[in-house]
Amino acid sequence: MRSFRSTRVLCAVALFLSATALYAQTTTPTDPAITALSVMGVVSDLRPDTRQVIVTTAAGSQVTVTLSDRTVFMRIPPGEKTKDKFIKIAPTDFTLGDSVFARGRMSEDRKTMPALEFYVMSKGDIAEKREHERGEWSKRGIVGTISAVNMDTKEITVDARTAEGPKSIVVATTANTKFRRYAPDSVRFDDAKAGTFADLKAGDQLRALGTKSADGARFTPEEIVTGSFQTISGTITEIDAEKKEIKIKDLQSQQPVTIVLSKDSSMRRLTPEMVAALSAPEKGGDLQEKFDQLPAFTLQELKPGDSILISSSKGPDPARVTAIAVVSGVGPLLQNSQTRRATAVSLGAMSLGGP
Repeated sequence: MRSFRSTRVLCAVALFLSATALYAQTTTPTDPAITALSVMGVVSDLRPDTRQVIVTTAAGSQVTVTLSDRTVFMRIPPGEKTKDKFIKIAPTDFTLGDSVFARGRMSEDRKTMPALEFYVMSKGDIAEKREHERGEWSKRGIVGTISAVNMDTKEITVDARTAEGPKSIVVATTANTKFRRYAPDSVRFDDAKAGTFADLKAGDQLRALGTKSADGARFTPEEIVTGSFQTISGTITEIDAEKKEIKIKDLQSQQPVTIVLSKDSSMRRLTPEMVAALSAPEKGGDLQEKFDQLPAFTLQELKPGDSILISSSKGPDPARVTAIAVVSGVGPLLQNSQTRRATAVSLGAMSLGGP
């Protein structure tokens, strides 16, 4: 078995473990998942007769990987990052949808590669790992809006959402706290990048995993993921279904804003029960859970004159934003100026994506 530098293995595995089973349909000029010696992606086709595997990267590029008797096959158990914990498998112990990291010598056109090493994480293992992570963040996590940041004590005050209503919690970071930052125009947990305490500021949305004090007033985080988002409300003036764009008149600025929809944009419709919960948040229970259960809708169901609320990241052009979440049926709430801001903040926070 041919080996390669341990540092390269660890870096590649770290990237491998963060890869998702979903991938985009368009290619990019340079694909970071393809190097001169490796490819990382998802098994999208199997050709047993020629012992070839089609690997599709997260960016949509495809590489034909050829297997042979020299190829070493290993499975990466969920959460493991060191090679001594990998498990040797048979050449047939993988299937469509599994994530793989293959190593060999890439062709000059970056489209074919004979594999010397073929590392697999099964889609079942990935699903199990994600389900475990979701459970941990649900049981041991908090979500809210940063109201204050103390650079001296490295503490954060968060207006957290709880089943009993909003609650102020002091998040006391430590030297071991891991910081990540949501990527622009995305609340996909997997898209978050490494960050620092210095990135934090009042108004940011925050998710944190850790331990609460006995009285629930303080929180010691193991990991913090934050992002800077905005919430815009307004009336639809025009819809371009082909471009997947919505034009509205911003209720606050009275200026036109173009809303761009992406494949990751969430579209939900408020129900009468949710309207009641937002009107009286102290009695609304877990708003995040209620939001996740709202019925989805499509762009074709909207029409000019409808009132909508949009959550997006803050970009350089306030007149054009990419929607993270679009919520319809907000007319009754937005008609009341006293509840308009509270509603916008609540819905904006609820669009923050989790693991």
